[in-house]
Amino acid sequence: MSFVAAANPLTCLVAAALAFGFGFLWHRMFEKRWMTAPGYRGKPALKLAPLVIVFIAYFVIAEMLSGLTAHIGGITLANALTNSVLAWAGFVLTTMVVDHSYEARPRKLTLINAGHWLGAFVIMAVVIGLMG
Repeated sequence: MSFVAAANPLTCLVAAALAFGFGFLWHRMFEKRWMTAPGYRGKPALKLAPLVIVFIAYFVIAEMLSGLTAHIGGITLANALTNSVLAWAGFVLTTMVVDHSYEARPRKLTLINAGHWLGAFVIMAVVIGLMG
């Protein structure tokens, strides 16, 4: 299956929407710890433009996970979950740890953000694996 055939826009829109919702809830659940870890004092206003950018980023990630899964072994739930966890651990987590280390960010922030991205990747993988 080609990358273009695997990157089903409807599946990836659903995956992105669910991951976006999860991200919103995750950050609300850890809001106080997430905001105070980097030293912020106030709560940022929710503006539309940054949220649109975040949704587009989730959509691109979902498209890439779908394409990678199709390319590596075919779209199944097991393959999608395996590829998403490996992509998260190999690229997202490691990049975040390096950035947070250089920036001297608190480990608490790294753990909160890493948990968010793991959850988002797993949610997208489940949608991709089930909807193909």
